[in-house]
Amino acid sequence: MKSEHRMLIAVVLSAGFFLLWYTVLNPQKDVPERAISQPAQEQTTAAAQAVDDAASEPLSAKTKTGAAIAVYDPQKGLPLKTWTISNDLVEVEFTTDGGVPNYWRTKNYTKTVDAGSPPIDLVIEGAVVPLTLAFENADFSFPERPRYELIEADESRVLFKWRSDDVEVLKEISLKPGSYQADISVSVKNVGGKEALRASPTLKWGGLHLPFKGGGLLGFMKQPPIESMTPVYFLDGKAIREAKVLELGRQNETAGAVYWAGVESRYFISVIVPRQQGDGLSAGYGATRTSDMPEGQMAVWGGVSLPKIVIPSGDTENAVFSAYAGPKDLENLKAVGVNLDKAIDYGWFTIIAIPILYLLHFFYSIINNYGVAIVLLTIFVKLLLHPINVKSLKSMKAMQQLQPRLKEFQAKYKDDKQKLNAETMQLFKAHKVNPMGGCLPMLAQFPIYIALYKVLWNSIELFHQPFFWFYKDLSAPDPYYITPILLGLFMAAQQKLTPSASADPTQQKMMMIMPVMFTVFMLFLPLGLVVYILVNTVMSVTQQYMYNHGIGIMDLVRGRWKAAHRKA
Repeated sequence: MKSEHRMLIAVVLSAGFFLLWYTVLNPQKDVPERAISQPAQEQTTAAAQAVDDAASEPLSAKTKTGAAIAVYDPQKGLPLKTWTISNDLVEVEFTTDGGVPNYWRTKNYTKTVDAGSPPIDLVIEGAVVPLTLAFENADFSFPERPRYELIEADESRVLFKWRSDDVEVLKEISLKPGSYQADISVSVKNVGGKEALRASPTLKWGGLHLPFKGGGLLGFMKQPPIESMTPVYFLDGKAIREAKVLELGRQNETAGAVYWAGVESRYFISVIVPRQQGDGLSAGYGATRTSDMPEGQMAVWGGVSLPKIVIPSGDTENAVFSAYAGPKDLENLKAVGVNLDKAIDYGWFTIIAIPILYLLHFFYSIINNYGVAIVLLTIFVKLLLHPINVKSLKSMKAMQQLQPRLKEFQAKYKDDKQKLNAETMQLFKAHKVNPMGGCLPMLAQFPIYIALYKVLWNSIELFHQPFFWFYKDLSAPDPYYITPILLGLFMAAQQKLTPSASADPTQQKMMMIMPVMFTVFMLFLPLGLVVYILVNTVMSVTQQYMYNHGIGIMDLVRGRWKAAHRKA
């Protein structure tokens, strides 16, 4: 195959890769009066119920056959109360209307970079209300949103009770200190004096999948907002993301070894964790859309159903869950266990990505600026791979020098392919040149660069983090287009400096399209990623210049910009 054809294929494949990436690729006591007098608030029952009904997708009570039934709530007349619990990381307000959170606010993360911006709230209006308890396939009645009695509460824990003629349900939620985790304990007592009762306790967490942003290159670069959520669950040893949200049905269920299930955005995740393993576990997920939602918006949810419990008359059975609602921070996720750290998508090269993330943390600990930490990390990786890059440059230079002889062979043996191949291989052997020597070292670096890319794409560490001056958010695209344009200029310089195996001017002009393409792609990437690619490209240009002019590392250390002895 002619080198011109190979180069054309390389350009087409590169463009195809980016288009594919952006279009496809892209877990009976009374409350003391003193304890609840301050946070607890009496509210108008009808008004509060109307607001909550509008903001939630109800969980249907079901019979053993799965048919929905109308359920009377014997406690619906109880006064509505709220109670706030908190720790160092989150503040959560619970209501007796459903025993669910009104809000779940992260103390260290805000909605925008602006001063006074409110904290991120992981209770999403218009979505399935988090931590709503349901009993699937139950042979007793339980309302979709029961009115609980608040019977105990303190700074980090609430205990709710609901009772009917058949069952007494206690629902306790307690925040774990220094964590985004809450532990949920559910006890169900058969008080009806009848035969044994059966049900599968279920908890869910909901969010919103948002429409794609407009703009982009011919529509290919459209992306969902970073707060857009999708269902995710960990089943049989791997994290599964339901990316095709618009095609999901209202109710989907997958049985197996479920470790967690919920919803996620790029930087945050809210999941339910079953603390009991065994047969009968299932992950549920789904998506719905109401008429008042914009086109492309869906209410999504994910949750866990425990194995069916059997409650003999007079006995009590317990179900234990945990919930994690917070950032995709590696250490916080690891602390929960159950492979929740696998919720961070590092791609195929996770084994490389994790050390890179720790390196990023190390440089941040020195400089206290994630933008500068990215620069230092990129320089470190580039220097680490410097010997491989030099080897690749030498091979490309040697191939360039042999190009005139290769063209002579192509003209001389154009009718004898076997002879052409023999003479070509003999020429490579005589000059000790490996025709793949320029490509193989580059392929060896590919996993490292992809891992670095994935780390910076998913890193919560960059969320709303400033760089310098007018750059306030490393997780947002460059609003001034400065870094993408600089990247395009340095890529053009790299094309000029890199040895080419062909002197064909048409091919060289075609290759100059690549900087323009990359510049357009970078307009829509997070600033932190563009900084990494820009610094990497600047160092590549520097390496190429040094090699072309025979300048070594020690020359730079000694302050020399010209080599004492030019390389051959």
